[in-house]
Amino acid sequence: MLGGGWRGEQALAIGVCAALVAEDLRDGLLLAVNHTGDSDSTGAICGNILGAIHGTAAIPAEWLAELELRDVIERLAGDALAEFGYTPPDWGDRYPAW
Repeated sequence: MLGGGWRGEQALAIGVCAALVAEDLRDGLLLAVNHTGDSDSTGAICGNILGAIHGTAAIPAEWLAELELRDVIERLAGDALAEFGYTPPDWGDRYPAW
């Protein structure tokens, strides 16, 4: 009834529905992606909603263990938080300009 997620409103409906009925992040993501439609979009929407609600602590440890470039992702996320804080650091050493 919600469609396959191939259109924006369908992907949003599936992602939100999965997030609303999920017992936890794993359950919601598996529900959002296990259909024959546009599962990457519906999973991304559901994951963003559940991530905003539960934070990174809700990500299953075995998923994090297999995450390629995890250290880079965590460093970039931390840098993004610092950049948009009250006193952003000078990034010249870490991110040199041409």
